[in-house]
This record gives sequence, structure tokens and C-alpha cells, in this order.
Amino acid sequence: MEVTAAVLFGGALAHYDVSIQDRGVYRARLSAYKGSPENLPPADIIIRKEGRHWVSDIADNNLSEDIGYAVEIKVPKDYITNERKRGGGHPAN
Repeated sequence: MEVTAAVLFGGALAHYDVSIQDRGVYRARLSAYKGSPENLPPADIIIRKEGRHWVSDIADNNLSEDIGYAVEIKVPKDYITNERKRGGGHPAN
């Protein structure tokens, strides 16, 4: 599954093509940027959801969060979570 995330970076619109790499891990690739060529956003980002927040392999936490929230709007919730699902039984059984 692949979705497009449009986010602001440096006051300009950046479009990322986001694909699922593994359950809960996404790869965002820059496809277009409308801002200054001297201020390009990262071209390739790996993001994942940890609790309520999105984290990545880059230092710009705001960009990671923005891409992650755009993914949340377009991707079903069960694809996003990487948490183990608990059954209704006792954990020792």
C-alpha cells in the first residue's frame, strides 16, 4: 500500500510517497517540493509510530509527526499499530 502525504516544510509544500515496509514501519520518499532548492527536505525517511508519536531516522521531529499524521488519515488503523494484540484470556494460559 502506498499513500501520498502533503506536508509543510520550511513554509512550502512537500509531497512524500509513503509505503509500508513492515507492519508499523513506513518509508517516505520525497516526490515534489515547492520551496527553495537550498532548503530541500530529506529525500528518504523511515518513520514508525511509538505510542502517540511518530519517530524517524532524521532529526526533524516535526516533519516526522506531520508525515505520520497524514498517513493516519489515509491508512486503516490496524495497519499503523505495531503493538501486540492481547486476547481476552489470562496471560499465563
